[in-house]
Amino acid sequence: MENIYFMNNESVYYSLLPLIVTIECMAFAFTYFALTWHKRTKHSEETLSRVHKSFIGIFLIEFWYWLTNPLLYIFKVLHFTPNKITTLSIFLSFITGLIYATGNFAFAGWMLVISGTLDMLDGRLARETGTATREGAFFDSCSDRYSDSFVLIGIAVYFLSKNYFGGDFTISLSDFIAIVVILFLMLGTASVSYVKARGEAVGITTKSGLMQRPERIMMLSIYSILDPFLRIIQKNYGMNDDYGLIFLLILMTVLINSSAISRMRDIFRQIRESGGVS
Repeated sequence: MENIYFMNNESVYYSLLPLIVTIECMAFAFTYFALTWHKRTKHSEETLSRVHKSFIGIFLIEFWYWLTNPLLYIFKVLHFTPNKITTLSIFLSFITGLIYATGNFAFAGWMLVISGTLDMLDGRLARETGTATREGAFFDSCSDRYSDSFVLIGIAVYFLSKNYFGGDFTISLSDFIAIVVILFLMLGTASVSYVKARGEAVGITTKSGLMQRPERIMMLSIYSILDPFLRIIQKNYGMNDDYGLIFLLILMTVLINSSAISRMRDIFRQIRESGGVS
């Protein structure tokens, strides 16, 4: 029976325990923060700088900052520099990509949460310790592109190598579609940042678009952590157990390329409003 597959699947148990513990801890922390949030009348400059046309919202951003404050304090005590945290984030993203390539999506999802959190902490540490520099900001921005690429390449390798080690060197239509989608997702990821950089080069700043990096990390990490359960559901309905992942990749691709186009339109609008004079 299909339920026997559920009971004998070790990957479910490996992801179940940390997931349950995390949910319980997060639920307690979230409840406490929600009950005390009304006392926090002043939003930090860091929070306000990240709130734009996003579906995460100021409440969740401040909750995550509050939740990671102890980790930020530890980095201060250990005299970690922002660049060291950025380097650690890149390294963990590389490891995350390797884990994705093996198909262990639940473990990769947890690693993605850790590397993404570190990426948010480096800038906060720089500002709070007065060590923010243009060099650090440039390094952080470039590292994000490498981190994104490591993860997406890892997922692409997973689809490419699914049948390879079994001696079948063919690729299914669904796997081919997934790889093509990942290529467009990588294009959109690079375009969002590139369009913003080119806008700033002509004196225009834009933050339009729904799909920023925190949203991408959140969507992919949540799905990855739940991957063992979602695969069982898909198998029980006689579906290819990668269909859910492929759908997520398509959704992310549409959203991120829409964000890049939205930024281009916003920059064009601002240029026209300024008379098109540099």
